[in-house]
Amino acid sequence: MLLRFFLAFWLLALMPLAARSDDATEAKKTVDRLNGALVEAMKGGTKMGYNGRYKKLEPVIRETFEFEAVSQIALGAHWKKLQDDQKLAFMNKLRDLSIATYAAQFKEYGGESFQFDSSQDIKNGRLLLRYNLVAPNEKPIKFEYFVGQFNGQWHIINIVVDGISDLALKKAQYTSVIDREGFNALLNKLGQKISDYAKNNA
Repeated sequence: MLLRFFLAFWLLALMPLAARSDDATEAKKTVDRLNGALVEAMKGGTKMGYNGRYKKLEPVIRETFEFEAVSQIALGAHWKKLQDDQKLAFMNKLRDLSIATYAAQFKEYGGESFQFDSSQDIKNGRLLLRYNLVAPNEKPIKFEYFVGQFNGQWHIINIVVDGISDLALKKAQYTSVIDREGFNALLNKLGQKISDYAKNNA
């Protein structure tokens, strides 16, 4: 009787670990899809051009990031004060800026590849996936992806590169602009940044 009790206890204890392992496997597919597209964009380089890289990355970024969650965190307390049309306008602008940023930055290939390192469960059912971007004769760059499950799909919420949080930077910048100049000014600045990426990478 006692043996059966301990066997049942250990089986119950192992079940959540197995579920988390399955979650990490599924979440990894999302991150791997983004990383694969980034490497392909780099390989395309100048031959593909900025517009080509943008078109390559657009559907992948749309489907791998959770822009509503990112927007809520980025704008903090300001988010609840916005009208629905303003929220939608910001999410769309943030998505377009994300695509433009990746298309502008991932434009040259020197043998880079993303290598999976480890996964970690964090609060609220979210996961942290660690990768290294490695290249010949270069120091690896650490990428940490914070992912969550939305409507049964794993999406990226934040990326931390060598200890620098993209979302933390966005929140500091965006809330500061709204505080000083208002929401419309923020949209205009984001739009201008998108235009600058296209102009400077033409």
